[in-house]
Amino acid sequence: MKRSIIIAALLAWACIAQAGVIRSININLSLDREGNAHITEIWDLDADEGTEWYLVRENLDGMSVRDFRVSEGGVQFEDVGEWNVSRSLRQKAGKCGIVHKKNGVELCWGLGSMGDHLFTASYVMTGAVRTLRDYDMLHLQLVSPGLSSRPEKVSVRISAEGVPLSEDNCRLWGFGFNGNAFLQDGSAVYRSTEQFRRNSSVIALLRFNKGIFYSSNALDKEFDEVLTRALDGSSYDKSAALGEDDNDGWYLFMFTMFWSLLSVLLVIIGVKAHYKSVLGVPSMRNIDWCRDVPFKGDILEGEFVWRKLRSGAAQDSQLAGAMILRMVERGLLTVGRDRDDKVEIHFASNPSFDGLPACYKGLWDMMKEASGEDEILQDKEFSRWSRSHTRRVSKWCTSSVEDAVDLMKADSYMSASGKFFESGKDEARKLVGFNKFLKDFTLLDERGTREVGLWNDYLVFAMIFGIADKVAKELSDIDPKVFSETVYADPYTARQIIWMTNRMGYAITNASASAQMKTASSGLGGFTSFGGGGGFSGGGFGGGAR
Repeated sequence: MKRSIIIAALLAWACIAQAGVIRSININLSLDREGNAHITEIWDLDADEGTEWYLVRENLDGMSVRDFRVSEGGVQFEDVGEWNVSRSLRQKAGKCGIVHKKNGVELCWGLGSMGDHLFTASYVMTGAVRTLRDYDMLHLQLVSPGLSSRPEKVSVRISAEGVPLSEDNCRLWGFGFNGNAFLQDGSAVYRSTEQFRRNSSVIALLRFNKGIFYSSNALDKEFDEVLTRALDGSSYDKSAALGEDDNDGWYLFMFTMFWSLLSVLLVIIGVKAHYKSVLGVPSMRNIDWCRDVPFKGDILEGEFVWRKLRSGAAQDSQLAGAMILRMVERGLLTVGRDRDDKVEIHFASNPSFDGLPACYKGLWDMMKEASGEDEILQDKEFSRWSRSHTRRVSKWCTSSVEDAVDLMKADSYMSASGKFFESGKDEARKLVGFNKFLKDFTLLDERGTREVGLWNDYLVFAMIFGIADKVAKELSDIDPKVFSETVYADPYTARQIIWMTNRMGYAITNASASAQMKTASSGLGGFTSFGGGGGFSGGGFGGGAR
């Protein structure tokens, strides 16, 4: 009897813990030529308290809200006009309305019942686009902090009637949350990359060229005045954003330090959720070592999943090094020595990239260009080249992730939405087990030359795991001659290759970070900033269930 009570209590606690969830918020904002914002919000939620759901729209600053509508499952709610907050759950069911306050409005509708809901709310904010002296702008808080539950995912898409938004006519910045902001298919897109915190919000700042909108809501300022205030407290590079003198080294250092610290925090905070969604188990401790090479030896898929398990903490250096070893294996690159006995890389005269993703050729091309006229890549040449080609390096990093995602989908490891299938979770568990196997390789009594056909795979995946030096030494200790034949280099040369590729990889990481900082800060898309965003209109604090 006592055991039954405990089980019942645990089940009840589990139900409570899973309730009160905002699974996602999807916002579509379309700007007409007069600068009015036609907004549609889709809220996917699980309610466990309250009688209504509400949105806060305060600090309207020359704007007004009209045409408020709500529906669920294709059924339109009744508009009752002025909303009465004190009514019951039953009285509010199927109805919506507006609470007018001194500093703005609250858009409200009845929950109808506890449990799962998919609400669609739409309304118009007149005069959302502000006319400035030199440009026009949109500076709105679209998701307020202090919601009753922390959203798991948020996405916002902003478009302009009859005019595709592009780098030619638009710049964008995002504040209040950790995520990405970019221009895609004629729209400005904001997406979160982690669950919201209690004080997270979405603040969109867009700059438009004159001639797209004819808004009557004027502000007697230049855009840089607005941007300067918004950048205060942000992680953007103010010099790059405002086109001032470059302090590249300092901001790159700060940016790299920031993301290094953030990566560590993400590993600590988000690791259990990643384990469950990717591995199907709550901890790596639940997985035994495995000698089977995961993902059929595909390093793009392996590195993509390893990075995901590490909550993004893996570096591009690990992937680049692994790819270089693969290209040596395929004869696309060969390794030699210069007069000082240092390793140098030569390029195949007629390379074939058949069966390889495009990012392999992209890396090969960058390396060859960095090698100069003699087309022999020597130590530090790539590092020097990458510093003046940061944007190209950053694009390569992005393309490698895109190639990995395409492979994961094509091999039925992952869905189009990014959810791992069971086959993907199986390979992910194998990846974790393989990492443990390589780490414990020295302790295994049964290690030996019977696995020599896999030694190159061992070394390539060891690059991804960041333990290539250790694994190379262990393999060469077993049989130096077999090592040289299998890994295409003697032990000493192999270690030099690892050191050289590590330096190249770090150069890629640094160049990519520099490009991301410049691009995002200049309003061309990239990361968003949790801090900053001051001077916005249309937001407030609170919202959700009450």
